[in-house]
Amino acid sequence: MIDPDGIIVEKRNDNNLLTFNNIPEFEFLIYDFEEEKELNKFFKAVERAVRGSFEYRAMIRYLKDNMNMNQCSFIQVSNQDSYNVKIELHHYPFTLYDIVEIVFKKRTFYGERLDLYMVAKEVTMLHYKLLIGLIPLSTTVHQLVHDGKLFIPVQNVLGRYQMFIDFYKQFCTEEQLEVINRIEKYSIEQTSDLLNSSNILDQNHITIEAKVDEYKLPDFNNLQDVMDTRISDIKKNNYKLPTLDEYKDLDKKDKEEDRRSVICPIYFSRKE
Repeated sequence: MIDPDGIIVEKRNDNNLLTFNNIPEFEFLIYDFEEEKELNKFFKAVERAVRGSFEYRAMIRYLKDNMNMNQCSFIQVSNQDSYNVKIELHHYPFTLYDIVEIVFKKRTFYGERLDLYMVAKEVTMLHYKLLIGLIPLSTTVHQLVHDGKLFIPVQNVLGRYQMFIDFYKQFCTEEQLEVINRIEKYSIEQTSDLLNSSNILDQNHITIEAKVDEYKLPDFNNLQDVMDTRISDIKKNNYKLPTLDEYKDLDKKDKEEDRRSVICPIYFSRKE
């Protein structure tokens, strides 16, 4: 129960006039689009704005939850049951930087607003219309793609990137269009070596042959007995380091086996 005698009545200030004597100068980031370095900084800033937007993150979450985009397209790993596995959506065949650059050129041509968030808004809209190619990759596979070690066939991509080309073709560079043509050509060629680039992800089993008995692994059937014996020796404190005099005797030993017997006398005495 609230005691009314404990309520503190605050006095109100009915003065609705706010006076500012010193207004600081407003500063905002201006990019010089005539400078290539500044233009590159602007494109990267648009990329960050897109990736960090609520709309983009919501779309990525929807694709992973409802479009089976939570599993790597190359290896059988998924983050559906474990957050330890990270699945990233890779832009392909156009990178996000390519898309930002093309959209910027289109807006420049038509005299549209070029402020950062308007460009980012159009790029995000293209994602929602599925005009951007996306493919889910694990972190390792994603890095291999960026390192130029793994080829992605375009038929494995989600998104109508060809429609994006139809709408924005005049703003794509000749090099970009040429690369797209080669990607599509290699994707349908059954004899292309690039289609075998995923072999880099195959497991490679290595057989180790130890010709020295001391370095050979124990037989699997006797492994438990060997471990029990070793644990028993440790508990009984049977294993001991050689003394200083024993170390001095090492130089006097001619045979390698004699030297080992000094370093680990208990093991070799039991073996004999």
